[in-house]
Amino acid sequence: ITNCSCIAGYTGPDGEECDACFAGTYKVGNGTGACISCAMDLYSTTVAAVTPDTCLGCPAFTRSDIGSGIITNCSCIAGYTGPDGEECDVCCAGTYKVG
Repeated sequence: ITNCSCIAGYTGPDGEECDACFAGTYKVGNGTGACISCAMDLYSTTVAAVTPDTCLGCPAFTRSDIGSGIITNCSCIAGYTGPDGEECDVCCAGTYKVG
């Protein structure tokens, strides 16, 4: 059993139970490697993802932290307003919003 390794999308030590990569992460190859987080301004809802292509861009004028697992982690940047996870609109003239 110690020769068994985790497949892509799963992580753990050889010969032990493997854990699925959380949403917001992925693992391309087989073996003991760690899951890799989606980059800043990207998110992924896929569990056990096997490619960085599952990391999708946040809507326009939003940002997210590294490893975001849901679209609502994408929130408006400074000077823009709107609900989390949706494209943001520029603030009206004479108003502002801190990011």
